[in-house]
Amino acid sequence: MTSIKTDSCYSKQLIPIFKQKLKYYLLLQPFFILMKKLGIILSSLGFIVLLYSSMLKPYTNEDEYNQKYYAIEGEKRFKEFYQLREIYLTEKYLIEDYGITILIVGLFIFTLFYKGDNSIKIPNTKLKIGLIGFVAVLVSVLGYIGDLFLGMVRGDFPHWADSLIIPLAAVPIIFITLLVWFFLNLIGLINPFKAGVQIKEFQLNNINYWFLFLVIIALITTIITIFYGDFWLTTAGLIWSYFYFCLLVGKRSGKIYSVYIHES
Repeated sequence: MTSIKTDSCYSKQLIPIFKQKLKYYLLLQPFFILMKKLGIILSSLGFIVLLYSSMLKPYTNEDEYNQKYYAIEGEKRFKEFYQLREIYLTEKYLIEDYGITILIVGLFIFTLFYKGDNSIKIPNTKLKIGLIGFVAVLVSVLGYIGDLFLGMVRGDFPHWADSLIIPLAAVPIIFITLLVWFFLNLIGLINPFKAGVQIKEFQLNNINYWFLFLVIIALITTIITIFYGDFWLTTAGLIWSYFYFCLLVGKRSGKIYSVYIHES
């Protein structure tokens, strides 16, 4: 009789383990393999698109464009300048932006998944997680500056305008604002928090809804920037999304671990 009860208890313990293994082999493992291949495909596609854009000319007739551009005068010269660019610009810069964007997304996915499912986890220390958030701040600010200078190189601003002075004046404000936001989110690292958690262990129970909200918003924003081919904001968005996701996973695992320790 005792043997039968022991076997019954043992069987009950095996059922959750069996379900977890089944879920892993049917869903998670194929997903990780698919994402790794997707990263390779997107990286290759982005490189090909970028290579193709390098073969294109920026203007349909650059000599004629420059001739009309330097002849612009009068009060409506800004309007005439942008109308002129709409007429003579080719799709080169647009294709180039999409190529870089696709390449960045592909490399990000491949970097995240290339070692296999067992190695995909959030950083093993709170310091490293905090550094990811700080890098997100820096990339956001540098991306803003880089976009301005790239626009200048591509001739998006007329030579008679002090085009960069006013936008660059906003850099300190943007940096301080993002830095304050970053420090506010570091509150999430306060215990209960567990670093070094494997991504495949993450589930939707006992989650922190604030960080789940931030992850969703960051991902939606990043998808929008991908759609528009804004590789600066896409890069920043991917890093912010990963930062919020680390906080979400670590906070959930820390909460569950603290409950387990308290009960035991």
